[in-house]
Amino acid sequence: MRPAILAFLLLLILLAAGCGGSSTDSRADFQDAVNETRNNVDQAMADITDNPSGKQELLQRMDEAATKIDASAEALDRKEAPKGLTDEQTRLVTALRQLAVDLSQTADQIRQPEFGNLLQGTQGLSFESWENANKVLQQLKQQGIEVQPLGRH
Repeated sequence: MRPAILAFLLLLILLAAGCGGSSTDSRADFQDAVNETRNNVDQAMADITDNPSGKQELLQRMDEAATKIDASAEALDRKEAPKGLTDEQTRLVTALRQLAVDLSQTADQIRQPEFGNLLQGTQGLSFESWENANKVLQQLKQQGIEVQPLGRH
């Protein structure tokens, strides 16, 4: 009977050890999440400039991109970064949320009659939040997270 009790206790110890895992995502899982976020944001930005039929469609696409980018930032924010990457995660989420706000506010401003000609002669839009997101992506890459910067569209 004694070997059965020892076997049972050993089994309990092994099970308890297996249940005490970390609540943070692995680096590989986090890398996947960062890449998914980056790809979603990049696609949203690309969709803005993919041959809009006119000003109204461009503004609608900017609003849609803002919504998609904010949702992507929210999804990344729900992930638990591995130890040593939480600051980068926070900064990336913050930059992406600001990019969503920048796009939305720019579209709103262009809709105002007094800014109606804002797009005339414009060859592209540039946002500090986009640059900040790319800085964080570069920092993540330097820390071993394989990720590409956001493209220019």
